Amino acid sequence: MTYEDRIEQQLLEARRELEAAVQGLNAGTEAARVRYGRALHEAEIAERLAQRQAREQRHHQRSWSLVAG
Repeated sequence: MTYEDRIEQQLLEARRELEAAVQGLNAGTEAARVRYGRALHEAEIAERLAQRQAREQRHHQRSWSLVAG
């Protein structure tokens, strides 16, 4: 599994957990709110990591195209 695949997998898992946590909020318990907070935090981290990876990939491709020019 490549680095990009792992980043994508983490992002998908974080989104699934966030969706499940949102649904769990209907219970109205403290545990549901804590789960939601943690899931939201993890999803934000995964989103930023995926954005950074995409940005670095574009930068890498652009730098190689300048060299190959």
